[in-house]
Amino acid sequence: MSLPRQGIFCVEGAWESKLADRSSVLPTLDTLERLRIATYIHRDVGTFEELELYLRKWGQKQYATYEVLYIASHGTPGAIQLGRNTISLEELADCIGRRAAERVIYFGSCGVMADRRAVADFQTSTKAKLVCGYRKTVSWVESAGFDLILLDSLVSGRRIDARVNRIHRRFPDITKVLGFVSHPSFPRGT
Repeated sequence: MSLPRQGIFCVEGAWESKLADRSSVLPTLDTLERLRIATYIHRDVGTFEELELYLRKWGQKQYATYEVLYIASHGTPGAIQLGRNTISLEELADCIGRRAAERVIYFGSCGVMADRRAVADFQTSTKAKLVCGYRKTVSWVESAGFDLILLDSLVSGRRIDARVNRIHRRFPDITKVLGFVSHPSFPRGT
């Protein structure tokens, strides 16, 4: 077996207010690690301050191999939600700064990508090589299955345009149903 390719740095907001709720993206990350596809770091975040702390850590040299930042939380067009707080992509870009340069940011959040102008500004501000996620409200099970496919592709080491095009080419129905998009978007022929 080969060693895992790259790492995924995941910050996850609470999905429900009930403390007994155990909804999490951890099973997806565990599967990727058990299959030796990727290693991961996972942190629960409940406040903007916690999110900011972990995003600063993600930018440290010791975490350079964690090229994919996976933000798993509720979302709205152009923003993520942590509890009752809505954090705009502009605020998030200020928090991330240039730590995302040449890295990938994946919003596992409903609707964040629907505000195309905010996403484009976010990508420009952070210098991320790719920002991707959903324009629509997504089903938990459908998006969990897609996360396995997407994260596998994002850590594959190929050119980023080839990775994104592969997803759209091989899984056109689910990308359409989920409203999966990226910025920049790549013509499928590249």
